[in-house]
Amino acid sequence: MVEGTAKSNGKKDILPIFYDVRPDDVKLKTKLYKKAIAKHKKKFSSDALNRWEDALVKVAHLKGWELEGKCHGEQIELVVREVLCKLNARNVDVPEYWVEDHRQIEDILEKLEVDSDDVCFLGIHGIGGIGKTVLAKVVFNKISSHFEGVCFLNDVRESSQHGLINVQKKLLASFVGPVIADLIKDIGDGMKSIKRVCHTKKVLIVLDDLDKQEQLKKLAGKSDWFGLGSRIIFTTRNLEVLSTQVESSGEEVLNQPKGILAYEAHEMKYNQALQLFCKHAFRRDSPLEGYDNLTEKIVRRVGMLPLAVEVIGSFLYCQSFALGQYFDKQKLWEGMLKQLDDGPFKDVRDALMISYEGLENKQKEVFLDIACLFTNEDQTYPIIMWDDCNYHPYLAIPVLCHRSLIKIGHDNKFWMHDQVRDMGRHIIREEYPRKFSRVWIYNDAIELLGRKQTNQDVEVLSLTSDGCSRNIVPEELAALPNLRFLRVKGIDFFGNFKNLVLKLCLLSWKVTHNKFCAENFHFVNLVVLDLSRSNIEDDWDGWRQFQMTKNLKVLDLTGCTKLTRTPDFSDFVSLELLILSGCVKLITIDGSVGKLELLKTLNIEGCLYLEQLPALHSSTQIVRDRNTGLVESLKRELTETFTRQIKEKLNFTCSKENLKTTCAEKWKTCVEVSLKTFLAEKPNLRCRRVSLKTFFVEKPASPVGVV
Repeated sequence: MVEGTAKSNGKKDILPIFYDVRPDDVKLKTKLYKKAIAKHKKKFSSDALNRWEDALVKVAHLKGWELEGKCHGEQIELVVREVLCKLNARNVDVPEYWVEDHRQIEDILEKLEVDSDDVCFLGIHGIGGIGKTVLAKVVFNKISSHFEGVCFLNDVRESSQHGLINVQKKLLASFVGPVIADLIKDIGDGMKSIKRVCHTKKVLIVLDDLDKQEQLKKLAGKSDWFGLGSRIIFTTRNLEVLSTQVESSGEEVLNQPKGILAYEAHEMKYNQALQLFCKHAFRRDSPLEGYDNLTEKIVRRVGMLPLAVEVIGSFLYCQSFALGQYFDKQKLWEGMLKQLDDGPFKDVRDALMISYEGLENKQKEVFLDIACLFTNEDQTYPIIMWDDCNYHPYLAIPVLCHRSLIKIGHDNKFWMHDQVRDMGRHIIREEYPRKFSRVWIYNDAIELLGRKQTNQDVEVLSLTSDGCSRNIVPEELAALPNLRFLRVKGIDFFGNFKNLVLKLCLLSWKVTHNKFCAENFHFVNLVVLDLSRSNIEDDWDGWRQFQMTKNLKVLDLTGCTKLTRTPDFSDFVSLELLILSGCVKLITIDGSVGKLELLKTLNIEGCLYLEQLPALHSSTQIVRDRNTGLVESLKRELTETFTRQIKEKLNFTCSKENLKTTCAEKWKTCVEVSLKTFLAEKPNLRCRRVSLKTFFVEKPASPVGVV
C-alpha cells in the first residue's frame, strides 16, 4: 500500500485509523508490533521484513484518527467526511516536465492559512511567463481536498473576450452542473446565481489570468458570496486588479477579508531553471556531456524566466531529434544563442506582448524609452523629458508598474526583466511603425550619422563607447529634426549648430577635454543638461554657449573634479535642480545662484573645499553631507588645536614671529603628532586620510591654518 501510494504521483492517499493501537505501537517504539515481526523472521527474508518496518513507520507518521477512548460514532463521521472531501477533490494538470519551486509554494500556502475560517482573496501577480499559472495549479492540487467545492478557470482574459457570461456559466457548472448553469440570462443574473450557490459552501476557486477588475467583480464579487473558510485565488499581470474592493458592504458580516492579499511570483533560481531547461532539452535533470557551457549561457540569457526556459528547451529537443545524428547539433544551439541576442523567442515574445498591447500610445513611448535606454537608470531625468514631451509620465509609469512591465527600485532606478527589455528592443527593430526611432547601439548610431540623410523617425540617439573619438558636425544633427534625447561620450562637436534639433529636451554629454569648438551650441527646448563626470574647467567656452538656454531645468555637474568655481547662472532663469556633488575641488559658487527663484534643490555633497555658500532663495533646499566643506572646517578647528599643542611641545609663546624662527624639521614633527592626536579624538570623522599638505605649505615659515 505504501509503495503503491508513493508511485501514484499524488493520486492516492493513505488515511490511517488506529483501532486498539497507538501510533507509537505502529512506529515500533513499543513491543506490540516488534514481537509480531519477530515471529515472521523464519518465514520471510530480512529485506521483506525491513520493507514492512519502513512502511509501518511511514504510516504512523501520517495524519489519522486514534479511536482509543473516543466515541466511535463521531470518529466514523469524521472519517466519512474526510473521505468524501478526498473523493470530491479534482486535481488540475501541471506540466509533465516541471520543477516545483518549494519556497514559493510554501510562501503562498502560508498566506492562505487554509485552516482559518476567514474568507480569503489572494492575487498572484508578475510578468508574463514567470510561472503564475503553474504556481496556482500546484497550490490548487495541494489544498483542494479541504473544500466542499472547487473550480479552476483557465485563461479568463481570453475566455471573457467571448462574453463574461460564458465564464460565469463555467464557474457555476463546477458546483451545480452545466444544465442549471446554462439557465443564466445575463451577467447580473450570473452574479446572483454564484452567490446563491456558494454562500453556504466552503469553496476553492482559482481564476487564471485576470486583466481587469470587472472580471473579478463579476466572478467572485464580495466576501459574503462564499461560505466560511473559502479561498479565492487569481493570477494577473495587472496590479490594478489587486485593488478591487472585495469586502462586503454589510455592516455585520463575520470573517471579513482585509483586502486582497498579494503574492509576487519571482523568476526561478538558477539551479531550478537549469534543471527545468534540462528536463525539456534533454529529458533528464542535467546537461549532456559537452553541452554544459551552452546550457548555462541560454538559461542565463533568458533571465531564468520559466516560460522562456521551457519553450526554448523543448524547441531544441525537437529540432535535435528531427535533424538526426549526422547534423552538428551544437551549431543549432549556438545559433539559438545568437537569435536570442535579437530578441525573445517568438512564443515567449507573444506572451509578453499581451501586456504591451494593452498600453495607450504615449505609455508605449515611455515603455520603449526605458527598454532601449533607461533600464537600471535613475528615473528623475527621463521623467522631466517625458513631461516636457507631454507623454504624461506620472500616469504612464504607474500603469507600466501595474502591468508588471517595470519596477521602481529603492534606489529610484527603473528595473525591467531581461526578456521584457529585449521584447521592447525587438519592437523598435522589427515591428514599430517607425523602425529605429531609437538608436542605442554604437555601430548603428555611427552609420546613421554618417549617412547625413534626413530621418524624421529618429527621436533618441545614444553614442557612447569607451575609447572612441569622433566629431559630430551640423549636417549630421540637421538630418535628425525630431531628436529629443542625445547621449554622447568622448564626442566633440564642430561647426555652427544654429537652429538645429529644436526638439532636443535632454542632452547627456561626457566631455573629455576642455577645448570647445562648436558655435551656437544652445537648444531652445533643452530642459536637462547632464555634464556629469566631464573634464571641463573654469574657463570652458561651453559655458558661454549654454547660457543661452533659457528653458533649462536641470544642470548636472556631478563629479566634474577640475572645477574650482561655477559659471554665472544669471541666464538660467528656469533652473530647478543644480547638482555639484563630487566636485571635490570646488571652492566658490557664483553668487548669481541666489537670483534663481525657481531653484528647488542645490546638491553640494562631497564638495570638500567649498568655503561658503552665497545667499540663496528661501525656497531652495540644500543637499549636503558631513564632508561638504570638510577641509575648511578642519583648518579652522585645527588652528586652535595646533596652536595649543605646539605651544606645549615647543614650550614657547606661539606666534607668527616665533614660528618663523622654528627649526623646520622640529615643526613638521610637532604638526604630524598634533594632527594624529586631533584625528584620534574624532573616531566618527568620515574623511580620516588627510594630507599634511592640506594644512601647511612646503616651507614651514608659512603654515596654512595656524595664524
